[in-house]
Amino acid sequence: MSETVINFKTSAKLKAQAKEVLDEMGLNFSIALNDYLKKIILEKRIEFTVPEIPNARLRKAIKESREDYKNGKSFGPFKNHEDFEKSLMS
Repeated sequence: MSETVINFKTSAKLKAQAKEVLDEMGLNFSIALNDYLKKIILEKRIEFTVPEIPNARLRKAIKESREDYKNGKSFGPFKNHEDFEKSLMS
């Protein structure tokens, strides 16, 4: 099997953090990146993840909903979809 070199840019901080984790696992960059490339080929996709932290608008809505629930302003049950929509729009 012939080998080739791939160069790419990343931040020094990201590289150091990744190296620390890989060292703890007993792995190196070549093993980790080759495995990731094989996964891309096998699945034919790249999964991008986002933190599960709600944005400010959603945090506000969650807070308001919790306050409404505490104050007895619960919604539903609804007899049909139209009643549900009317409740949402009010």
